[in-house]
Amino acid sequence: MSYDYVIKEYLNAIKKGDITIQQCNGDDLFHEFKNYVKVETLDNCKKPLVKVKKGDRVYYTYYGIPIANELWPFLNSLVRISNNVVNLDEKEMELARQVRGNVKLFVTPDCTKCPITAEFLYQVSQINENVKLEIYDTTEYEEERDKYRILSVPKIIFNEKVEIPGGFPSTMILKMMLKALQSELR
Repeated sequence: MSYDYVIKEYLNAIKKGDITIQQCNGDDLFHEFKNYVKVETLDNCKKPLVKVKKGDRVYYTYYGIPIANELWPFLNSLVRISNNVVNLDEKEMELARQVRGNVKLFVTPDCTKCPITAEFLYQVSQINENVKLEIYDTTEYEEERDKYRILSVPKIIFNEKVEIPGGFPSTMILKMMLKALQSELR
């Protein structure tokens, strides 16, 4: 089954020229995007990756190519960033604005719980410039999977120290991040 029609519908919801996708080894997916967003091909990269930018700001880097279950949250993020829309409730937004640091999310394309966590973290990085979001497809980035001892996905590594298993409610994830920040300050 081809997803071309669905992808085109998402792309039609993006404000043209608003977003830049810098990509490596993703020409098959991003060929269609060129009519809707600026697509730049990165040189000198060995593995696939995608950076999503608006102006000079990098919203996140996806290490891999968002396919299968990871495609929909990726497309949703493009639409939300372009239209400056966030679908978090007030409590989530209040907590998300307090987070500072590096958030690594580990996923696989066939994971059924990963898209929920990705959907949430895309929005956290959207509303908070102090969050550096990196998403790793562990099927492509085995070295990072092994370095962080990723045995199941989704899994979040916050500021290189705190491990947060996926599947927690969004407010609980944010509270764990904020608690880690408080202990760093002590």
